[in-house]
Amino acid sequence: MRELTFTASRSLTAGGLLWASLAQVFVVNNAIVLPRASSRNLTEHIISALGVTHCGRVGGFRFCSPWHEAADIAWIVAGVCLVVGSGLNAAVFPPDRLRNLAFGILAVSGLGLVSTGFNPYNLRPSVHLLSAGTCFFCGAVGVLLLGCMLRQAQRPFWGTTGILCGVVSIVSATLTALRPDPYVQGLFERIAAWPSVVWIICAGAYIALSARRASRGRRP
Repeated sequence: MRELTFTASRSLTAGGLLWASLAQVFVVNNAIVLPRASSRNLTEHIISALGVTHCGRVGGFRFCSPWHEAADIAWIVAGVCLVVGSGLNAAVFPPDRLRNLAFGILAVSGLGLVSTGFNPYNLRPSVHLLSAGTCFFCGAVGVLLLGCMLRQAQRPFWGTTGILCGVVSIVSATLTALRPDPYVQGLFERIAAWPSVVWIICAGAYIALSARRASRGRRP
């Protein structure tokens, strides 16, 4: 059985908060950028459309995103937070190959997200799609592995939800890669991205809270 170790270290608190800060992507994309875009159809328009630097056809539809800088910056910042947070949060588990693999894959997902922001879809589509695919698949696999590890550590809620979110994201990311009907492409992308990201945000908040409790001598 795996054991979780929540210390009162500032690094673990910081790692949890960095993961939790990924919530800013939802706020920026859906509350700031999307309302100012030429269309707010989440089913049709792919997430990448929010970061296009010029008006044009995106995924078969004409799209404009006047606040595209905000979307691209949000992805870059979130990617950096995911990478650094993965390095800090690994301390929760004892070192072994599976732990290193899970957190390493999540870090690769973060690097993909950074590259996505630096390479808008309309400027460098091939690099953007490769980066986004890396972000989707690696993020989903990393969450799935963490879910399995948390099940072994007798954290059934976090384990089960991690496995479910990972599987849903992997299946949807695969369907996205196979390019379904463009009228549902945006929907498949969001189902691929959102479950794993939401789980990481919640897990980050849990880690930060547990580290704080450890500093007060309470059991996480």
